[in-house]
Amino acid sequence: MALVLTKSLRIKLKFPMGLLIEGNVESVMERLLPLIKDKRIVSVGDVVSKNLIEYGISPELMIVDGKSLREEIGDNLDCECSVTVENPQSQITGELWVAIERFMKDKTKRFKKIFVKGEEDLAVMPAVLHGNEDTVVLYGQPRRGVVIIQVTEKKKKEISEYINEMEGDLWN
Repeated sequence: MALVLTKSLRIKLKFPMGLLIEGNVESVMERLLPLIKDKRIVSVGDVVSKNLIEYGISPELMIVDGKSLREEIGDNLDCECSVTVENPQSQITGELWVAIERFMKDKTKRFKKIFVKGEEDLAVMPAVLHGNEDTVVLYGQPRRGVVIIQVTEKKKKEISEYINEMEGDLWN
């Protein structure tokens, strides 16, 4: 089963869920790197994941779908520890939720990937909920830059409220 995005929540999620760092790749990375030093990094999205790797940062977990702005770019991010899950657009499936939870609990492997058949955008929410205080979740804000979410109890509460606004059920 799955949680499904509502129209009212879709409007709220057009705004960044964290700090938006705007600019071109070089300027964004220059400002981003000091903020994520010594953090557990979860990257959601192919472009932000690829850019981090190109700047020498290996996210602990990458959640990608082989697309950029809904255009196919292929699964070109190699990773020894990976899993593929189904997750349709505008949904969070139980399969995606469990994969994120499992990989976030596994601290033995540092470079993991969830490849999503469908769309990974909403994976930001379970990534925040399964993170801890030393975790940052990064995702791209199309044509603007990168959003960084520092996981805190306050942020988890905000994300939980978003999850509660969604329709459907993860487990039935």
